[in-house]
Amino acid sequence: MNHDAGRGIFAVVGLAGTGKSSVVQLLHELLGVPVVYFGGVVVAEVSRRGLKVTEDTERVVREELRAAHGMSAIAHLASRDVDEHLGAHDEVIIDGLYSYAEYELLHERYPDQLSLIAVHAPRAVREERLAHRPVRPLTPAEIHSRDLREIRTLDKATAIALADHHLVNDGSMAQLREGVERTVAEIRRRRGVPTIG
Repeated sequence: MNHDAGRGIFAVVGLAGTGKSSVVQLLHELLGVPVVYFGGVVVAEVSRRGLKVTEDTERVVREELRAAHGMSAIAHLASRDVDEHLGAHDEVIIDGLYSYAEYELLHERYPDQLSLIAVHAPRAVREERLAHRPVRPLTPAEIHSRDLREIRTLDKATAIALADHHLVNDGSMAQLREGVERTVAEIRRRRGVPTIG
């Protein structure tokens, strides 16, 4: 599929507790463009089946979709929303890229538009954040198990390693915002489009 060179896709990847959601929110505030949430594909399918949306039902449906359609299934289904938004906007944000297969599919479909942003944070910082989050808090052992599952099963580490830009989120929100602004400016500069402000 051919998209105009000026159009851009900002995809965010990272392990749990790195602050991916914060980066997505900052991108949304900065750019004012739609966010495509990959998890929304799974939630929609859970609801379509008449099931209650829970962590367990989401996991079962996610695994069934991948078993039936391959490891890039979520990205394939979500790309419909990406295409729709790119038809109305110059840019779109992707929240929730989980695997190398998803990255590979997106890179093939949008080779000149995709910019992958990896978010990092030290383990101690991640453990502190995840232990105190209001929804689905995690223990250090649970975090370790989740990290290994995402790295071994989803090959998420490869997507992180191949990211075009890397943000270390171990400071204040103001510092993170500055990092996001610099990243957006660099991405737009490389694409030859005007920067913000």
